[in-house]
Amino acid sequence: MSTFTNEELKRIIKGNPVGEFHPYNLEEYDHEAVNDYIASVVGSISAIKNLAIEANFDSYGSGYASYVDVFCYKKDGSSSEQKDYELWIDGIRVYINRLAPVAIFGESEITKHRNGGSSDFISNHSVGSLPPGDWEDEISEIKRVLEKFHFTILDKTYLNEPLPFQTKIPTILADPPYKLFDALFYWED
Repeated sequence: MSTFTNEELKRIIKGNPVGEFHPYNLEEYDHEAVNDYIASVVGSISAIKNLAIEANFDSYGSGYASYVDVFCYKKDGSSSEQKDYELWIDGIRVYINRLAPVAIFGESEITKHRNGGSSDFISNHSVGSLPPGDWEDEISEIKRVLEKFHFTILDKTYLNEPLPFQTKIPTILADPPYKLFDALFYWED
């Protein structure tokens, strides 16, 4: 599945699954079944050589995200840099959709310090981008895992197409006019 019909997009926006296999082929969304399936995907990503991950299954602590956010960085520290009292980590962020068997990735950066840290989001402009340095082996392995679990990796061109109908998307990440990206990867807080 690489493109969605208007009816499928409307189901996704309403929080209902779309797909041809369990748990995406259910009439209504089953949070536990979806999280269990995605946990298997995340477990396989975490087994990739020299890759450490931080997965966020709890919608950033509030609300509901239509995806699980997985930040991947190099275990050997080569993608990290200490700047004063902060640790800056470059990596690949992967969004695994909860409502359809699709995923995206993009370059990302997090910071960590004594009192917390910061993180960014994938935007429709950063889809498919990689962080500075050599990430070809890591992204090839991430793609292999996603494909093994029957996920389609969506590209930036498709996601930047305008949403072909008027609607309200329950998100704090975008305002109308919406793009396909906004219909598939939204977070309501």
